Amino acid sequence: MRVVIVTESFPPDVNGVAHCTLQTARHLAARGHQPLVIAPAGATATTGSASTGDPCPVVRVPSLPLPGYPQVRVALPGRRLATALTGHRAGLVHLAGPFVLGVRGMALATRLGLPAVAVYRTDLAGYARTYLGTGENTAWRRMRAVHSAADLTLAPSSAALRGLLEELRPDRLEVSDRATLRWTGEWARRARVPAVMVSHETADGVLRTWGVPPAAAGRAADRLNTLSAHAYARIVCTTESAEREFVRTGVRNVVRAPLGVDLERFRPGLRSTALRTRHLRGQDVLLLLGSRLPVEKRPGRALDAPAALRHTGVRAALVVAGDGPLRAELERRARAERLPAEFLGHVRDRDRLARLQASADLCLAPGPTETFGLPGPLRHPLARRQQAVNAVVHALSGRYDTVHLHASDRAWTEDRSLWSVDRLHPGERGHRRLAADFHRLLAERGPALGARPAHEPGQPPPTRVAGAL
Repeated sequence: MRVVIVTESFPPDVNGVAHCTLQTARHLAARGHQPLVIAPAGATATTGSASTGDPCPVVRVPSLPLPGYPQVRVALPGRRLATALTGHRAGLVHLAGPFVLGVRGMALATRLGLPAVAVYRTDLAGYARTYLGTGENTAWRRMRAVHSAADLTLAPSSAALRGLLEELRPDRLEVSDRATLRWTGEWARRARVPAVMVSHETADGVLRTWGVPPAAAGRAADRLNTLSAHAYARIVCTTESAEREFVRTGVRNVVRAPLGVDLERFRPGLRSTALRTRHLRGQDVLLLLGSRLPVEKRPGRALDAPAALRHTGVRAALVVAGDGPLRAELERRARAERLPAEFLGHVRDRDRLARLQASADLCLAPGPTETFGLPGPLRHPLARRQQAVNAVVHALSGRYDTVHLHASDRAWTEDRSLWSVDRLHPGERGHRRLAADFHRLLAERGPALGARPAHEPGQPPPTRVAGAL
């Protein structure tokens, strides 16, 4: 992706904004993106120049020193910013500490329809108060306008975010980060701002994927959930499992809001032979992983699929649509094992993603803490169907006093040996578990019964090759 970084300061200037901008440019360049930095010219950096140590092209615009703080340069109006931004054919505008040059960058991004990310890390209103003795309110108005217009605001520290909240004075607060931003609930309560926390996954499930023992993960999750429920006015759970995790600790301010899926955009009719051929690259089966690539999603298991299929004689190609901290590691593994894997990065175009899903033979989602490990477009309709079926079963059980077996305890989600290879049906051990539990319920009702079915199978489980077949 071509990224334009608009910054008020860049090396050889020495300050926090300049240093962070330099590291951002290096990170983007190292990951295969094409950054371009636009920054004010300083005393040691002339207009339009770039030093030999820069990780990417740098466009310098004319500037003047800030009165009272000559080390800070203020960009002058001109066409160089617009010319550089359009000439780079940017797909994203990154505004590092926007104030003067960044404000114009935000205006250009809005006019061109480009997504913009704004970084808040410096109390520029405080600078105006300290060095100019005036202009604090004007500075905040400019900053508020920029951050309100941006698609995303990044605050690299809790102190920076706290200051931003104090100045923006939001009338509502919604938080989806249950870890690093949990403190915002206490801030909202003291500021009398209604706040909600959105919970998608179970906290103990995520902790278990990080290697925390199940008992300790459960206790830690209960403690965190209790504190979160106390801090926020409402906890909005998008899944039944997330809601159950809060309810089990006695939390009452939980609201269930199931996620939906766009069935008009994501539909089988978008299957494309040409798209399949392009991504198959001579293989026979097309696999797709559409997911972020963090540790808790277990994306490495997606690479296990073509590797296992190769040993059984099935030639499968894998397409990975998504980005995340494990991408570089997965790419290295694919190259080392010579796996036919293609990494597309983040696919912003939802129609393109829909065509990919419709054209693949199999969509993979190896995350262990979600419904059957399925991707959202498949998981959400399936979860709604499960809820509808469960509602009917409960109604019939209550009306006719039937023997009703609940099979939703934790063992079914944690014990892989209870499931068949497709993870949609019980395996032999799972069927035996169901039979034994149903036998117990019947015995409690009093009918004459035979011997209780054994939990363990009488023959060895299928081999990995048999499972793959």
